[in-house]
Amino acid sequence: MSNTPHNPVAELPLLPLRGIVVFPPSVVPVAASRPAAIRLLDDAVTAGSIIAVSAQRENNDDQCYAIGASALVHRLVRLHDGTLRIALQALERVVIEQVTQREPYLRALVRYLPDQTNAPDITVRMQEARERARELLAALPPNEELRLQLESADDPRHLAALLASMFPVRASLAERQALLEIGDVSERLVRICALLTHELDILRGHLRM
Repeated sequence: MSNTPHNPVAELPLLPLRGIVVFPPSVVPVAASRPAAIRLLDDAVTAGSIIAVSAQRENNDDQCYAIGASALVHRLVRLHDGTLRIALQALERVVIEQVTQREPYLRALVRYLPDQTNAPDITVRMQEARERARELLAALPPNEELRLQLESADDPRHLAALLASMFPVRASLAERQALLEIGDVSERLVRICALLTHELDILRGHLRM
């Protein structure tokens, strides 16, 4: 089921994320300490509203990537130092078209980008990516929770989000962002499979040393 509204364009609060790319439809834990981010999240929780999130470009805190995700904010916990611990439930990919507000936090005009999941080879691509992830898990210390998540992800978007978020640990922020920008989930799975193969080759090389 899609969370894309009938109107594909919306103005949403925009939360920049440091070092994190969020893949719909995953749920991601995030810590927020900057005053603008805390104000945004407090307002979003109070209103029960959807926000937009996007990764900040590396070495440039003033710029976010143009493609991010819409998200709901859950489990807001305020620590003694004022930091917020939240869970972001990513919904759909969005493209940030224009920043419309900068104070007290960013707001932006965004356009929804629904994922494409109708490629005829998508089942095969899911099988290939899942098998590569199984091989990678077998070469690592046991992680039963992650294994169960892998085996239970039967939707292509869920599987791609899980694999992109949890498995290619050596992938750079730019590489993860490139995955998010692929609209065809079948193509995204092909790219994820290549990253997992690279990860596995490196791991096996270390084990042989």
